[in-house]
Amino acid sequence: MTFERLTSSAPGRRSGVSVWRQIADTLTTEIHDRAYADTGRLPGEIELAERFSVNRHTLRQAVAALQHEGLVRIEPGRGTFVQHELVDYALSRRTRFSENLLRQGLLPSKQLLTARELPAPPRATRELRLPKGASVLMVEMLDEANDEPIGLATSYYPAQRFAGLLEMLNEGTCTTDILRHFGVQDYLRAQSRITTQMPGDETARLLKQPATRPMLCVECVDVDMDGTPIKYGETIFCGDRVQLVVSAGDEA
Repeated sequence: MTFERLTSSAPGRRSGVSVWRQIADTLTTEIHDRAYADTGRLPGEIELAERFSVNRHTLRQAVAALQHEGLVRIEPGRGTFVQHELVDYALSRRTRFSENLLRQGLLPSKQLLTARELPAPPRATRELRLPKGASVLMVEMLDEANDEPIGLATSYYPAQRFAGLLEMLNEGTCTTDILRHFGVQDYLRAQSRITTQMPGDETARLLKQPATRPMLCVECVDVDMDGTPIKYGETIFCGDRVQLVVSAGDEA
C-alpha cells in the first residue's frame, strides 16, 4: 500500500482498518522492499508523523506493532532500527561458510579485500605452531548472505606449506579447491573462541552498521586430518544479523 493510497482513502473511516495498522502495513512493505537498507533505520518520529498526517500516539502504535512482529527494534535515544532476519551460523567440528548459508536458503558470496604475505603475527605464530620469524599468507574476505555483508573474515595460512595460494585466490579459485590442490582433502575445526568487540570505522563501513554497535568475534583454528593446523582465523560478525549456534557433536 502506498502513502498516496493511505492518505486518499481516509483510513479508519472507509476501509475498516485502523490508521495505525495501515501505517504499519505500509512500513512493513517498505522494509521488505529494503527501502531503509542504506541507513538501517526508520526516519524519525516527527518525520513519519508528518508524512502520514497523524499524531505521534498513532505513529507509536504502528511502530510498536512492527517491534512486536520482530521487524524493528526501538533503541531509546537512538531511533528505530530495522531488525534483520538472523542468520544461524553453526560452529562445530565441520564449520563451513557456504553450507551454513545454503541450508537456510541463503546465497553465500565472498569479496576478496586483501591477500598478501607478511611476517606471522604473534597469535598466528602460536596457533599455527610456526617457528619464530615464519611468514603467513593473510587473506581478508567480506562474507555476504544474499549480497548483504554479515562478517569480515581474516585468515592466516602457513606461507611455506601453501605457496601459491594467493595467486589462486586472485584467479577466483575457491578456498576448498585450493586446499585440495595442496593435498588437504578435508579439515576440521579444532577450536572456536567467541568474544565481543566494538568495530573500527572501516569495519563498520564495510559491514554497513553503526560503529557504536557491538559485534561478535570468532577466533578459530582449522586442522588437517592429521591434526596439523592449516589456518588461524578471526571473523567479526554483525551482532544483529548473525546468531552463533554451537554444536556439541562432531557434525554441523
